[in-house]
Amino acid sequence: MLAGMALDPSATEGTVSRDLLYRSLFEHSPMEVHIWQLVRDEQGALLTWRLVEANAAALKAWGLRLEDAVGRTAGDLFPDADTVATLRPMVEEIMASGQPLQWERAFAGAQQIFRMMSIPVGDCFISTGFDVTAERQRQQALEHALQSVTQATLAGGVGLWDWDLRTNEVHYSDAWKRQLGYAPDEVADSFEEWRVRVHPDDLEPTLAAAQASLEDPGQPYDVIVRMRHRDGSYRWILGQASVLRDEAGRPRRMVGSQIDITERRRLEDRVREAQKLESLGTLAAGIAHDFNNLLTAVRGNVSLLRAMPLAPPEADGLLKVLEDATGRAAALTKQLLTFAKGGAPVREVASIGELIVDSATFVARGSKARCEFAIASDLAAVHADVGQLSQVIGNLVINAIQAMPQGGAIRIGAGNTRLGAEHASGLPAGPYVQITVADEGGGISPADLPHIFDPFFTTKPQGSGLGLSTSYAILARHGGRITVESTLGQGSLFTLFLPATDAVPRAPAVPCAVAGTGRILVMDDDETIRVLAQRMLERLGYAADACGHGEEALALYGRARQAGQPYDAVILDLTIPGHEGGAQVLARLRAHDPQVVAIVASGYADDDVLAHHEAHGFRGRLQKPFDLTTLSVELARVLGLAPSGGARSTA
Repeated sequence: MLAGMALDPSATEGTVSRDLLYRSLFEHSPMEVHIWQLVRDEQGALLTWRLVEANAAALKAWGLRLEDAVGRTAGDLFPDADTVATLRPMVEEIMASGQPLQWERAFAGAQQIFRMMSIPVGDCFISTGFDVTAERQRQQALEHALQSVTQATLAGGVGLWDWDLRTNEVHYSDAWKRQLGYAPDEVADSFEEWRVRVHPDDLEPTLAAAQASLEDPGQPYDVIVRMRHRDGSYRWILGQASVLRDEAGRPRRMVGSQIDITERRRLEDRVREAQKLESLGTLAAGIAHDFNNLLTAVRGNVSLLRAMPLAPPEADGLLKVLEDATGRAAALTKQLLTFAKGGAPVREVASIGELIVDSATFVARGSKARCEFAIASDLAAVHADVGQLSQVIGNLVINAIQAMPQGGAIRIGAGNTRLGAEHASGLPAGPYVQITVADEGGGISPADLPHIFDPFFTTKPQGSGLGLSTSYAILARHGGRITVESTLGQGSLFTLFLPATDAVPRAPAVPCAVAGTGRILVMDDDETIRVLAQRMLERLGYAADACGHGEEALALYGRARQAGQPYDAVILDLTIPGHEGGAQVLARLRAHDPQVVAIVASGYADDDVLAHHEAHGFRGRLQKPFDLTTLSVELARVLGLAPSGGARSTA
């Protein structure tokens, strides 16, 4: 067709030049160009179309020569693409309208996508365009990647924003708005929406950070800022952004992301709090050790005074006051250590009815609340650390008092129960002592109830969040459980379960020291304790030596064995600052004398060696502060002596 135009003898010189120009454009166009002649049946219905002309770009794409392609129908040229069925509606449309049409089609058989412009010319049409298969594949891959990024940002709770510096408009993603509690249509695309939500103390430094990034391409925007949530609370937000600049380096847009790190900050705070508590525990342990040494000196000397003859009658009452005071001081020291560090329970068979009453009464003294008790007269015994259980009762009563600032009744009950295999507490079936503490306060919200025993969780402005978590841990270490029920406006009920035992609590020791014979070595870093221990041992009938650390103990023990006067027992302080402690010294002694009889002494109530002394090679234990009677009874026990039948009383 174009060739015919160029050879038309009636064309003028200008027309011929123009036709040659069109021919050159046709041949050298980078786009495919092909001309098709319609083929109709006798009734004029469109059957197919036959190629009239095609340029070099089209022939190259088809892999054909012109002479092999001209005159063939679309179905013949592209048998796998089903071209006629795919394009017939488009061809009929342009031939009927006489207007050009731009179209894009995917040909399934040929696995190609074409973007073309088809123009009707008489009973022919010209199509020109590109194979856009590769472009569409790249676009599809990009869309897939963007979708993956979008899903990742949604899953990660990442909010996105895009700040147009020329218009001061900021587009916020839906995730950005959800972070702060808003629906997508509740936040406008303006800088002011961000500014009004930033905490006043954080606004100026955050704007300064943004300005620094705009002025200096090497300055990153990486900030932590508090932003106001819709509920009025402030959330900690980590914001990061990049600045997009024009060819001249001028900032045009700032695009960024933000993540709500409020929970992370809370966890960091908890870690810092735990580190503080660890330091507090270490400090408390040191205080307990030193304080218990002082109490040992007081209590031990009081017991020596009691054992001395010819004491005035009125001294007995004064000494009793001193003994009671040191006992209460020792209990307070143990509670301090339990609160700060927890500690392995040092268990004994105990009847805890009186302990419950005493602990609750002591804590409630001076408050507006009153305690009402219902303690079963046949309450079973438990195998427990009475100091730690006293701490649990105290914590629960303190909670009840704080829940009723205007006062009220705290109802405390204790009785025997038997749990079945499917009990809600999850405890094994068997007999238990059940303790209940109920208050008349405002109750605990359903949202807070599942977290009430979590460490550091508190609803009180000045609370540490440790009382209930400590109580929960103590009950767990005793093989028990603590549960809570609460209704807003009606108060809370805490229930404790402790495994019951048929064992009979040991009767209080007879206040009479048990004499003995033999040689005893004492190792303690405190000179006051060493002097006291020697005096008490000599009062009991023993020969005693004392030293301040392990090297001295090893030397004394070795010399005594070589002289044929070995020690019958050694009493080793568990902790010797700057030197090996009792457990390490015992290991070295046993290397020389596997039969060594050792007693561990300590002011640390939480140490595992004291709680399980036999597992560490000790025959006995002395919890500081101890007195003459406690020392004598423990020595008599480990040496196989008895209060009667040969042993004598010093009283």
